[in-house]
Amino acid sequence: MHSAIEKLRSLAEENKTILCFGIDPNMEKIDGKGGGGTTEEEIVSYYSSITDALLDENQISAIKPNYAYFAQYGFDGLRALKNIIEQYQNRTFVILDGKRGDIGKSSDAYAREVYDFWGADACTISPYMGSDSIAPFLRDGKLAYVLCRTSNEGAKDFQEKKVGRKYLYELVAEKAVGWNGSNAGNTCGLVVGATSDSIVRITKITKNKIPLLIPGIGAQGGDLKMVMNAISGKNSDPYIHRINASSSIAFAYEKQGGKPKDAALNEAGKVNDGIRKLL
Repeated sequence: MHSAIEKLRSLAEENKTILCFGIDPNMEKIDGKGGGGTTEEEIVSYYSSITDALLDENQISAIKPNYAYFAQYGFDGLRALKNIIEQYQNRTFVILDGKRGDIGKSSDAYAREVYDFWGADACTISPYMGSDSIAPFLRDGKLAYVLCRTSNEGAKDFQEKKVGRKYLYELVAEKAVGWNGSNAGNTCGLVVGATSDSIVRITKITKNKIPLLIPGIGAQGGDLKMVMNAISGKNSDPYIHRINASSSIAFAYEKQGGKPKDAALNEAGKVNDGIRKLL
């Protein structure tokens, strides 16, 4: 079985990008643009059209469907999620963004849902309940991205609190290093937003050996150059990381006009220009 790290690296080298397309369905924006039909059909048609184009043009090396955006539309949304994952699980790296995390037995069940039912390569999880809530997600061939320093404004409320001389997010990063070291064959990654310079501190802690999922460079206005400099230093392995952009690609047509697929390709191309200069 190939490790998640090997799959991440191989896809990024093949496509010459570490860009991840975040899939966050919003029926107000896509209604009627997916060809009509049920909510499920609209979601699948709209995002498949864009994702196919991005993959065909080597513009992405992962997708990140966000569970909540699908679940808000009930069973139509959940069936759309299953359809999308099944379409792309053999074509690219699939990160199910569900932000799971609970006591051991519950995490066992959540891990089976994410990996066995949905068929994702990776997921996002919360570290707040500690190691026994993380352990079930550290499965051979899979990857668990632990929320570390997120891209939202409220991240400062807890993640930047000092615990002794260190920020709380630094302690999370240190724990992730330990969880990797104590779980042979398993991989723990980190979610680190592009909207603060914390990524510089975090890559020093992880020695750039732990895969990062980096949101915030699109609509949230994160600093792509800062991110690339942080993950592309000496002895680093930038191909194991993923920089995520969601609405800025999916709804690029709102600013650019034209067909959603064409606008998405154009927007992803602009992001990749920045990525490939420093990759």
